[in-house]
Amino acid sequence: MSTSTPALSNEKDQRDLIKDLADGVSTQAEVANRTWLALISVAIVALVPHSTGISLPFSLGEVPQSWFHGVVFSFLVVLSIAFASAHSQQVRAQKLAQLVIGSLGPTLGSVCAIHPRDYFDMQRKASLIHIASLAQSLRGKYQFYTTATGLPTWRKKITVFLYGLWKIVGFVIYFLFPIVALWQAHRDFSASGLLQLCNVLFTWVAILALGQVLLLDFLYAITIFKQLLEPTR
Repeated sequence: MSTSTPALSNEKDQRDLIKDLADGVSTQAEVANRTWLALISVAIVALVPHSTGISLPFSLGEVPQSWFHGVVFSFLVVLSIAFASAHSQQVRAQKLAQLVIGSLGPTLGSVCAIHPRDYFDMQRKASLIHIASLAQSLRGKYQFYTTATGLPTWRKKITVFLYGLWKIVGFVIYFLFPIVALWQAHRDFSASGLLQLCNVLFTWVAILALGQVLLLDFLYAITIFKQLLEPTR
């Protein structure tokens, strides 16, 4: 009895730690998800063709295209930077959580024989571009870290290939679509003088912010790619 109590206490501490990490990552994922949904909504508006006069909601009349595109462009710049900041924080939080979880060992203990990474994935709320679980689920009984030892090579290659394919599609929709919309809004926002200078400057500031998180997520995807190749590590 005296030997089992410390093990149970240690296991409970590990579970509590993983839950706290999952809560932190979930908070950042929710912020990133909400910001991206706002960004993509404005991006769709920017890409939809408009007539000469733009009708405002609630019977407020029409505004010239130049004013409309200027407002849309401003929203896109602000939301692009806000999303880039939120998404980078979400990736940072996830990296930190995975670093801590990687030090906990292969299982949570004799009572709870589950890998800490699987337990973490159960507890957290994922970001909209989280795709790894989709590929893992195709591995059947080998989809968990504790049962991945017997994973056939052919099945591993197929799931890794699909992960890469789905991730590319995710990158296009999640990052490149807002960048294209931002560039289109930049072109539609016809201005001159100081206003045009601000247009160019803000466009590149926002594009660089989105490009930075695209690169950040791409590098992190390589880490996940390696974990899918060697799930028993």
